[in-house]
Amino acid sequence: MGTAVSFPDVSCPICLDTFQKPIRILSCGHNLCHVCLVEYSRTSTTSLSCPTCRKVIHVDSNSVESFPRNWTVENMIERLSISNKEQPTTAGLVKFGGGRKLTSQESIQLQSLVEQDMKEKRFDDAIPILRRIVRSVEGYHKINHVISLVRCLFETDQMEEAKESCKDLQSTLNSANFTSAAKDICNNCDVELLQLAEDFIGKDYKSSILLLRCAFKVIATLHSGEPKLEKLQNTSFSMTKVAEEMSRQNNENEFKSQFGFMDEIIDDMLRMTNVDFKTKCKKLAWCLFNKAVCFNYTSFISQSIEDNKQAILLMKAASGDDAKFYRVVGLCYNNLGVAYEADKQLMEAETAYLQAKHVFETATDWDDDDDKQSSIDLTDNNLKRISDQYHNS
Repeated sequence: MGTAVSFPDVSCPICLDTFQKPIRILSCGHNLCHVCLVEYSRTSTTSLSCPTCRKVIHVDSNSVESFPRNWTVENMIERLSISNKEQPTTAGLVKFGGGRKLTSQESIQLQSLVEQDMKEKRFDDAIPILRRIVRSVEGYHKINHVISLVRCLFETDQMEEAKESCKDLQSTLNSANFTSAAKDICNNCDVELLQLAEDFIGKDYKSSILLLRCAFKVIATLHSGEPKLEKLQNTSFSMTKVAEEMSRQNNENEFKSQFGFMDEIIDDMLRMTNVDFKTKCKKLAWCLFNKAVCFNYTSFISQSIEDNKQAILLMKAASGDDAKFYRVVGLCYNNLGVAYEADKQLMEAETAYLQAKHVFETATDWDDDDDKQSSIDLTDNNLKRISDQYHNS
């Protein structure tokens, strides 16, 4: 019986499968399939980084043909294929699509390389490896890899592929058995999704909405208690930035299709149990305020007025006279004033701005004094503008 050859010796570090002829050997001594090397070299016309050791390799005359063939490894694979008498052990293997099996050690090594590339902002180096992993991995193991791939594609302005990856991610998360497989997903991937969503807004707000929906799905499935309330509030806040961008592009009417998503966030909060009542009311008020901000940006004024009023009533019901000590109440009054002013209801706007100023002056949950003073100055400017409009009318 011949000596067995282990999988890592004959596996390409890019496609993660057995080497396909011709095999090219880099100057550092590591091997790649010719096809994989061609694809990998597209990231640079003069040099590339070895996907195994990360040594920078010069590409002679812009051609991968300059790298010699590794006849030794090709013959080794051919002999292994012909004999087929000894198979690699399956102990500690992770199952991938298409029947390919990858050892846990290989998986860890590849993830470590990708993490290092991303940390050092070598996004072009990480993309080919992530593409192969995403194409090969089965089920929910791939979600974190897709998120990393989207980040790398975004950073290198490969937006069309990035948008397609966003759609693939949403389809995976929306499948029927997602909840039962949630344990396979990194618990903080919602943080990555929210950050990606905000980064996408200026380039493609539709993909941003997709990513926010993905974040919401993960938050609703993986988290509970006050941390979940906080994350849901952050998701609703990100939607205000989307609405602002859509308004800037004069696409306000498109936001109408997202009303239901904002309601889903609020409904999920309402269904939560085992959380402090006052905390829950405060987070609900913040979400209603964020929803009202979206309505103001997209010129749905009557809906904005209604949601601001509901948020204020919610805080008063939970806190009574103490509601004035929460800045969210002042923000709702100020936003209510903006809505009334847009609707030409100047007296109602003036009253709302005065109430906002009073809450801003008495609230005790400011992050710092500068935030407090800037909010007070904002209402003073709003009141002056209303006064000028009265004077000119």
